[in-house]
Amino acid sequence: MGDSDFDPNAAAGEIVKEALDSELLKNLLGPMAQNIGLILGKISDIARFYTEDNLAKIFKKWASQRKGKPLDAEAFRRVLPLLRDAAMQSDDELQERWASLLENVATAANGVLPSFGQALSQLTPVEARYLDRIWERVSAPTGYNSGKREGRDELSFVNLIDVYDPKLRAPSPAEMRVFKVRMSPGQIASFDEMTNFELMLHDLERLILLEKKVAYIPGRMGWAEVGGAEVPTGHSEGGMKTTYALTQYGVSFISAVRRKQP
Repeated sequence: MGDSDFDPNAAAGEIVKEALDSELLKNLLGPMAQNIGLILGKISDIARFYTEDNLAKIFKKWASQRKGKPLDAEAFRRVLPLLRDAAMQSDDELQERWASLLENVATAANGVLPSFGQALSQLTPVEARYLDRIWERVSAPTGYNSGKREGRDELSFVNLIDVYDPKLRAPSPAEMRVFKVRMSPGQIASFDEMTNFELMLHDLERLILLEKKVAYIPGRMGWAEVGGAEVPTGHSEGGMKTTYALTQYGVSFISAVRRKQP
């Protein structure tokens, strides 16, 4: 058989058949191996039920946002690539965001990308709510005219912790290594929560919704007035400054998955 006659689906089927017949799988599954086809069929039926149920719930929320306005064929064509990932979402809160994304993709000409669906499919409800709180912080009125685009003002690591949980205070890794046996359960729990927080930040960076900026801040010469004249008091050391900010992708993503205010 030549390369042109190769059927990848048939080859995959043979691989699966061989795997199901292998002693390793039989030992792993035991008596269940005899009914593996039936089991896989039931799993497929269950998955189909939940994906259809998920989409039905999302469509209901979407219809509420559209207020009865019919969807034309062109708008449906634009949202069609998003439906597979949307069907996997069973969380009610995130389903509401999927409904918003579908509505925005169907109606918005600019600022909404198909890849927003991939980002939303990988977010947890906690991460989605945290992004909302960051947006509220950076879009709040300020007493100055920022040179940044809306929502892209920089925040420090301490600012981000405060947005996450103003009461979160945790021992440092060095303190945990030396004093863990003397730590209270509350201190250990706070350290674990800080670990979860940092993991969430890394995930938002991975999705290009949040970016870390590291810049060198040079030292400055200090001056003081002595006898009516200014004299140098010494040069302060420079150092690295780390800040965070929503990316433009993140700003547009948040806008696309938030329900528009009536």
